[in-house]
Amino acid sequence: MAGVKNQETMRRREFLKTTGTIVAGGAVSKNVLAEAFSSGNAGESGRLMLAINRNWRYRSDVPAGFEAREFDDSQFERVVIPHTNKRLPWHSFDEKSYEFISAYRRRFKLPPQAKGKHVFVDFEGAMTASTVWINGQKLGEYKGGYTPFSFELTPHLDWDGENVLAVAVDSTERADIPPFGYEIDYLTFGGIYREVSLRIVPGIFIENIFAKPKDVLTGHPALDIDCFLQHMEPSGEALALQVVLRDGDRVIEKSYQHLAPVRPAAEPEVHTVHFANLSTIKKWELTHPALYTVDVFLWSKGRLIDKDTRRIGFRQAEFTDHGFELNGKVIKLRGLDRHQTFPFVGQAMPGRVQRRDADILRKNLKCNIVRTSHYPQSRHFLDRCDEIGLLVLEEIPGWQHIGDEAWKSLAVDNVRRMIRRDWNHSSIILWGVRINESKDDHEFYTRTNVLAHSLDPTRQTGGIRYSQESEFLEDVFTMNDFGFPLKPPNYPRYLNTEFVGHTFPTKTIDNVERLREHTLRHARIHDQLASNPQYARRHRLVRV
Repeated sequence: MAGVKNQETMRRREFLKTTGTIVAGGAVSKNVLAEAFSSGNAGESGRLMLAINRNWRYRSDVPAGFEAREFDDSQFERVVIPHTNKRLPWHSFDEKSYEFISAYRRRFKLPPQAKGKHVFVDFEGAMTASTVWINGQKLGEYKGGYTPFSFELTPHLDWDGENVLAVAVDSTERADIPPFGYEIDYLTFGGIYREVSLRIVPGIFIENIFAKPKDVLTGHPALDIDCFLQHMEPSGEALALQVVLRDGDRVIEKSYQHLAPVRPAAEPEVHTVHFANLSTIKKWELTHPALYTVDVFLWSKGRLIDKDTRRIGFRQAEFTDHGFELNGKVIKLRGLDRHQTFPFVGQAMPGRVQRRDADILRKNLKCNIVRTSHYPQSRHFLDRCDEIGLLVLEEIPGWQHIGDEAWKSLAVDNVRRMIRRDWNHSSIILWGVRINESKDDHEFYTRTNVLAHSLDPTRQTGGIRYSQESEFLEDVFTMNDFGFPLKPPNYPRYLNTEFVGHTFPTKTIDNVERLREHTLRHARIHDQLASNPQYARRHRLVRV
């Protein structure tokens, strides 16, 4: 997953040049990877990212033995990822209609560049639990619908012939997986609804990158770049790490470090590169969200063996006793909550539509913040928030209910996966580490806060509650308050995360009097929020 972010899809002719030896007669076989993008020339960098979103076979049940390589899937439906497991009408459908277990299969051949490397399959999101096989070999089950997951395929691959990836997707509301276990106020739909790719990397590769701007408000901004190197194999050769900070094609700063030989390790090893005195840097502002590129190269004996890239912005964002401050200036927040729900296809929308939602919020509805209620959302949506200056409160999956210890462990893991996926997004200013409107649980929420701060010391945490008497373990007291007048802030750092909204719902067909009253209720709330600098204001949007 990490390597997929911030890359561009290669055009078909570029793919044919890169993988020409697997193409017969100039035409791409239906079983060959016909969609790809690379982080550079695969022969040079050693890394190849292959999008496998087309040419999937789908069936709305799971036939016995469907995971076998030789299984006949010719009668399965042809589908493209993102995919919803059931098309739905505009109105009046039974939510149970998409709660079933379905089967997906994808045939592929690997390019010759893959030999000798490690191959992972990266899923960006499938609802709700996914059991994965490669060539009939079960790799495991991932429990969770909103966070990315990967499996290594390497030991079970046919390097010269056809491979078959099979996935059983359980889209039922399983009580062992957040947000389920009681009831929730949003629809979850089903299917592999976010993109899938193959990640082909060398034995030592760049697992993740976290670029942390520092001293942004001084005359000498700095940048710490944590480079996470995954050692799948021992290295008898000395390695070198090169980091380049760019503004477009212009190189601002670069560094080159020599690394000692290493042994294999289960967890990635972190190497930090520091850039100081970046005096020409422009700050990421709401009106001018300046973005920069961080390239990380891994070399061995002068040969490039891996490369990865992230996009970042330089800004200081924090909730203070005076309200929310961006780059030292107090900004009154005006925002909405977003659900990733679309007509007919539920959550299964491609990147261009996800990006359009951010444009609607920022440009049409004049918001400067959005809350990803109540789960991590598409990377495409967050990328666009970075580009247009739309702030984000991102939170883990859940709604009121807290499950057993195994359920809590999955929720803690959701915190980890959310932050490690999204920690380079300049737009994200607050991690939501509580289950929305849940009761207090001291041990559980101590764990989520400690983990969030250990992974990302640059951002504050919040946790949406419905009571001001709730235990305050986060950095910002985030509160749903549907009454009028609003309760006065009980802590200096205080954010209203919902008000009015669904407590007085309206439709376009309602009479003028009801529409007017709805508008007046919002106006009264905004007047009150403007009266106190400690209020930071938001309200709720549910896509219908």
